[in-house]
Amino acid sequence: MKNFLRNVNKNVFLMMSLFLSLTVIISCGDDEDPMTDPMDDPDPSTVIANFSAQVDAENSLTYNFTNSSVVNGITDKSFTSSWDFGGDGTSTDENPTHIFTSEGTYDVTLTVTATDGEVGTATETVEVTAPKNRYAVITDTKDDDTGELRLGVDSIQTGRVTFMYRVAEGPVDMDIQDGFINVAGSSTSGDDAIVEVRLKDNAPHEFREGASDAAIAAANFPEGVANTWVPIEISWSADGVSTPTYSVVIGGQTVIVDAISTTNGGDGDVDGHLAATLDGARNFQWKYASNSNVNDGVYHVDDIVIYSGAAGAETIVFQDNFQGRVAGQDLNPEVNLESPYHPNSSDATVGEDQ
Repeated sequence: MKNFLRNVNKNVFLMMSLFLSLTVIISCGDDEDPMTDPMDDPDPSTVIANFSAQVDAENSLTYNFTNSSVVNGITDKSFTSSWDFGGDGTSTDENPTHIFTSEGTYDVTLTVTATDGEVGTATETVEVTAPKNRYAVITDTKDDDTGELRLGVDSIQTGRVTFMYRVAEGPVDMDIQDGFINVAGSSTSGDDAIVEVRLKDNAPHEFREGASDAAIAAANFPEGVANTWVPIEISWSADGVSTPTYSVVIGGQTVIVDAISTTNGGDGDVDGHLAATLDGARNFQWKYASNSNVNDGVYHVDDIVIYSGAAGAETIVFQDNFQGRVAGQDLNPEVNLESPYHPNSSDATVGEDQ
């Protein structure tokens, strides 16, 4: 029995010694934490940079960029964006809109950075062209009316209207007819106009309505020129009681200052004129040619701005440079619901320089 117990104790001792030896060998032979084994490190992400560019319909210098980049291989697929518009500016927006400073060829580069630092780039060449000028084209295709662009606003007692105009021959080489600008109150009848100016292509401009004999004699009109853009400014002042006064500047030349509105050639008023004008301007008409003829020439009008208030305290009531419109678009609101002009507008469309 003693021999048996001695053998059992010896075997237990040997087994414990072997276990301790193995533990020491394992502990000393591998200092790395198995949780940080390099073989278990995640793979880096895959970054694919990509984008598209779309020119803005209203301004060919403006481009809208859509970022379609993707990040794969990691849980967080978000990324940051860095844009270089070919040396014409930068952006960190994901989907930027950029206005180029001038026409030209630009190599636009997008750099995308994933959250783990991986980077992808994409470059596209963008051909930028200068915007084409757009404007109103007024013609006269009817023998019972003039071509006309008309605008109505709430009455403006003191204000001014500025715009650019030019006249030109049509394809059949007919003589260019007169263009007109009429500033009127509550009535668009000629006798009730605050002032109407006849715009010539090869002779001094002249008053058609609103001027007395004295104003006609004192006016200093420049000579009209075809195929040339000319700025015009007409201002007026009314007090709600008496006949308004007006001033006219054409091509930077002062035509007349503070003329008293009246019927054309008259020294006084006629029935209805005072009532129609005492509250100032309400209707603006740009007309071409005559009521009894047709003409294939054109009267172009651009950069219309109507102001209310005295100098130094003006507010803009209306403006239109026609750049946001489509070439060929009719400006009669009964045809084109987006047009802000009066339904009496006729033979008035949007033109575009080639």
